[in-house]
Amino acid sequence: MEHIINFFKGMIIGISNVIPGVSGGTMAVSMGIYEKLVQTIGNFFHHLKENFKKNMIFLLPIVVGAGIGIIAFSKLIKFLLENYAMQTQFAFIGLILGSMPFIMKKSVSKGFSWKYLIPGILTFGIGLTLAILEILGITGNTVDHFDITFINIILLFIYGMISAVSMVVPGISGSFILLLLGVYSAIISAISSLNVLVLLPFGIGVVIGILLASKIIDFLLERFYGYTYFAIIGFVIGSLLAIYPGFSFDIAGVVSIICLAFGFASSFFISKYTNKEE
Repeated sequence: MEHIINFFKGMIIGISNVIPGVSGGTMAVSMGIYEKLVQTIGNFFHHLKENFKKNMIFLLPIVVGAGIGIIAFSKLIKFLLENYAMQTQFAFIGLILGSMPFIMKKSVSKGFSWKYLIPGILTFGIGLTLAILEILGITGNTVDHFDITFINIILLFIYGMISAVSMVVPGISGSFILLLLGVYSAIISAISSLNVLVLLPFGIGVVIGILLASKIIDFLLERFYGYTYFAIIGFVIGSLLAIYPGFSFDIAGVVSIICLAFGFASSFFISKYTNKEE
């Protein structure tokens, strides 16, 4: 039963990573698997023979679920963002807000210090700045597709690493970073059409980026638990502006509020259920 639950948690993480501004890391925190996930990935090659089976039993359902979530929902998400952007974005704002009580509780589970606010304020500023730069059009010039050249293969590998690092850090959306870099449309199109020539170098970059970022986050959680969680909170709150689509006082606005409430309730329920498990 635990493996089935982890599979669906992986799907939620995968779907979240497709949405610009929504962090798969935040969803992992809200579902109670973030710390174990980064610890397992970050130390995957440590005592590999002894821990390989245990690590794979935990990771495989999540990885498969995330992969299916990304591939199966990329076309749907693209359609929803093109045709129902406000409703879709409000649903994911609800998901993020619904996870906040659980993240706050985790941040003080080992004590509280006013010093923890310092990294929170700094990361809030970073998240807010990135959102403003995108809104103002200073970043995010769009690339619609990639021609397969040596330079583009290297760039795809780098984009994959950058995206992966942002996927691992809660509050920083991998898709949003790709949007800032201007390559989101090209990558999402490659995923929806299963363009292997584009996805292979990008995927290799993602794997290496996740391994490196997980190692760093695991170290930070072990040595600077409170500081790390408050930095996460700052990123999460600061990034909300990035996915706020505006609001219209019509039927679409009413549906958007319903989507917000549904997203909040879903995320809050998942967080509360997982917290009971712990």
